[in-house]
Amino acid sequence: MRRRVTLVAALLACVAGSAFAAVPTLEATRALAAGLKRTGRAEVTLAWDVPAAGGEALTHHHGTLAIEPPDLARLDVAGTGEHITLRSDGGEWLQPSLHQMMLLKPRHSVAAMRWWRVLAGSAGVTERKLATNRYRLFIAGSVDAPADSADVTLGAGSLPERLVLDDGAGGHSVYKLTSWRFTKARGPDAFHVSAPAGSEVVELP
Repeated sequence: MRRRVTLVAALLACVAGSAFAAVPTLEATRALAAGLKRTGRAEVTLAWDVPAAGGEALTHHHGTLAIEPPDLARLDVAGTGEHITLRSDGGEWLQPSLHQMMLLKPRHSVAAMRWWRVLAGSAGVTERKLATNRYRLFIAGSVDAPADSADVTLGAGSLPERLVLDDGAGGHSVYKLTSWRFTKARGPDAFHVSAPAGSEVVELP
């Protein structure tokens, strides 16, 4: 469960990328950064597959990802009704099938915030062009976190259409992104989730 939260956090931050960067943005995130700077909010349809427990079959998932600078992200998963929010002060993960909402602490968003700060212009990141419209982003390791990387493929409008991340178990997770749209920012209130009546509220350890 904790690994899933970390993967979602890393995904949200990789996509959120380099909004309002104080230095020239990376080629892989330049168009996204420009759109966010122009409107304040980006939304995209996200699709990914999850291996079924104890088998080779894959379960397809899709949802809507919304991001607003400098540190707001929300993923609404179709089908399961899950909602995951991330902020600098933590976030929430509502799981209707379990009648449970998990409260995320700031440390659970460390991976996301690390990518956000790096892609927003801090030191320690490099970019390598792998092919036309495909890049590998590297972040240097530190005392607090290991080195990491992500492969980004750009599509229409030079916006990310595919992300490949280390899944933490020796493999990779692939995310497809379609139908990017930029709208006016809604602010922090849109990145909070309340637990429905009858739901158990617990803190993620």
